Amino acid sequence: MKLYQKILRRLISHPGTAIGHIRKLTKRHKVVCPVCGVIGAHRHIHNTDKRGIRTYHCQECKQFYSELKGSVFYRSKIPLHKWMQAILEWTLSTGSISAAELSRRLDIKHDSALRMVHAIQGKLLQSLNTSQLKDVVEADEAWFGKKQNQHIICGFVERGSRKLRLDIIPNVKEKTLYPLVEQHVKRGSTFCTDSRISYSSAGIYYKHRTTNHSKGEFARAGIIHSNTIEQIWGDIKGIIRTIHHGISKKYRHLYLAQYIFKYENLHSSNLFTYTLVNLISPMFPGI
Repeated sequence: MKLYQKILRRLISHPGTAIGHIRKLTKRHKVVCPVCGVIGAHRHIHNTDKRGIRTYHCQECKQFYSELKGSVFYRSKIPLHKWMQAILEWTLSTGSISAAELSRRLDIKHDSALRMVHAIQGKLLQSLNTSQLKDVVEADEAWFGKKQNQHIICGFVERGSRKLRLDIIPNVKEKTLYPLVEQHVKRGSTFCTDSRISYSSAGIYYKHRTTNHSKGEFARAGIIHSNTIEQIWGDIKGIIRTIHHGISKKYRHLYLAQYIFKYENLHSSNLFTYTLVNLISPMFPGI
């Protein structure tokens, strides 16, 4: 936390250090030319603009490109140091940060802050892990929004590992839910749900365990429960209600992706750096 505060103060007092921070992360990695796609392509500095951003000349395809091409910062009218500040503010926040709060802290228009938030969320969505969950996996569904703005979300969480999968679904029928179980959960795993009949087929390939919430049963034998995913629903709804004051159906998948990313990497030794890497990684394979 102190490191993040130090970086934030540095960015505010010396905006030009933002590009240096990105170069520090990438200088040890091979670069891919975003024009011809050659990994490790030789390049030369062609120009440096007044912001300190370099334009390179690829020796393979003879084309010119910005060092930010392919990243979320490319061709943005918002200064790079404000992008970095936005990422830091989100890292330091409890759960999330609203576009309104971001616009006040960065001294930019609300629409600009909202576009920044959605751009970052879009990149994080592309970076999410899709590997299967195993061991003990909990599943549940939750309804978000009201009437025309409503979505049904199906969630799967691997207990004890902070691996989470969230899907927007049209209904809670077996033909909708079971393919998601097969997609996200490794066969042979212990699979804990409530008593919804749509999960009944899971007993074929999984150790399916249920609790009957309608009878006041929320845990059995100490380990048969879906309390982890229930807690996640409470966290997400709390963030939406208290920080964002509601989310449009059009962008809900982006906010879910943001939550997954932070949930899975919350205990990372440096969440800010890891987030930044995912926002610039298309230029640096294997970073």
